[in-house]
Amino acid sequence: MSYTNYSTRSLPFPVSYFVDLVRYRHLAWNLVGSDLRSRFRRSHLGILWAVLQPLGFSLIIAVVWSQVFKADSFMTFTVYVYSGMLVWEYFSQCIVIGLDSLMSSRGYLKQARIPFLIFQVRVPLSGLVVMACGMIGLVVLMVAVGQFPPLGLHLLLVPLFMGMLLLLVIPLSIIFSIIGPSFRDARYIIALALQAVFFLSPVMLDRAVLHSPSLSLLQYINPVISLLDLFRNPMLHGLLWSSQDVAIWACWTAGLWAIALWTTVRTGRKIIFAL
Repeated sequence: MSYTNYSTRSLPFPVSYFVDLVRYRHLAWNLVGSDLRSRFRRSHLGILWAVLQPLGFSLIIAVVWSQVFKADSFMTFTVYVYSGMLVWEYFSQCIVIGLDSLMSSRGYLKQARIPFLIFQVRVPLSGLVVMACGMIGLVVLMVAVGQFPPLGLHLLLVPLFMGMLLLLVIPLSIIFSIIGPSFRDARYIIALALQAVFFLSPVMLDRAVLHSPSLSLLQYINPVISLLDLFRNPMLHGLLWSSQDVAIWACWTAGLWAIALWTTVRTGRKIIFAL
């Protein structure tokens, strides 16, 4: 089969690249479907693990930390941790699994000039499906414990948040997919850094702790804090977003996309030799 890019090579690069992305869109969806099938293959519960895994982890944390943080209610704290785990698991896995997104696709990349972005977005897209299933579990849990937020326009921000989250993690996946093959030791450094970010984020930590003046800088240098606020405010508390959280998200997203584009252009297809 001849590669179709020969028919677009006379076009300017941005145009030809976009044409190739559209041409290979079915491959992207097939890769996402393959990732989901392989993740839950031969599992009796299948996609239910998208709910049970963060729920089980949240219950384990709540047993101990609800006492440490003097939580008013065990189930309220469980809902709080569960909501945080949904965002954190998606954010961290897009980085950790994204490190191998190009290496795991080297069979495709060495045979045809398929745009790298097709393989770099597979982790964020498949992870978003898993997170959406986990959100259904969150709603069921909230209804079961009587904490479902009042109906209102704020709930319309939840699907918008999913799109904003995707816009932030795609450049992260692009950056780390290039770092992974180039610097094989990076995964150990990143694992350590992610542990630090986890404990410095209000996943299970009370958000009020970060209101301390000595920790106020964290909400600017740690994007996870704003992501958790953007998710929890409409979902758990029935509140609209604050302009500060939106501004922090916008700055991080713009900065990450600038780094991702610069890294992609600078590296080009030379990354194939590192796969």
